[in-house]
Amino acid sequence: MGVAASQSTMDDLFAEEGLDREVHAYCPSCNNELKPGAVLCTNCGFNISTGEVLDGHKVVGVDIDKGTMALNKAERDIAAAKKAQADLIGKAGMPPWMLALVLFILGSAVSIAVLAVNASRREEAIAFNPMQMFMNLGGAAFLLVSIGALLSLVALAFRTDRTQGLLSLTIIYLFVFPFRYGKGSWKILAVALVCGGIAGAFFAGASSM
Repeated sequence: MGVAASQSTMDDLFAEEGLDREVHAYCPSCNNELKPGAVLCTNCGFNISTGEVLDGHKVVGVDIDKGTMALNKAERDIAAAKKAQADLIGKAGMPPWMLALVLFILGSAVSIAVLAVNASRREEAIAFNPMQMFMNLGGAAFLLVSIGALLSLVALAFRTDRTQGLLSLTIIYLFVFPFRYGKGSWKILAVALVCGGIAGAFFAGASSM
């Protein structure tokens, strides 16, 4: 009888401390007891299946102090500002190759104008056609852009697959590659074709002068 009474007393003590309950699982983040079949911890928001913490509403002074909350908000604001600035820079203005082309043509026009003025001041006659030189330089500039676009398309094909890259070296396959790859390859091919056509028009105009 004494042993039974002692065992009953111990059971009562365990029951008071909650040690007689069957525990199914604990949260690996905060060690809080989880209900059977639970995936999300209601105490800290830890998701057992994904390993992520659900950042829910936090009460200042209870779940988080004011300083930490202010730092977290400042960090989020800085990240959002950087992303907005990057998007603005990426969408604004002209592409670098177009800017370089415009600057080259403007520089060529100024140089040819200076040469034309100097030639007009010479006493002896010289064979100098400023417009023909401008057409040749403009054609060369557009031709370089066209070649650069084709080379970038070849590089894109190699990055996609080695076989695609080797096939693109045949040049003819460059017109097939955008059909297979899609995405931004159409723009590159369009730049190459348009600039190549403009270069041909410049050279044709220069040869007819």
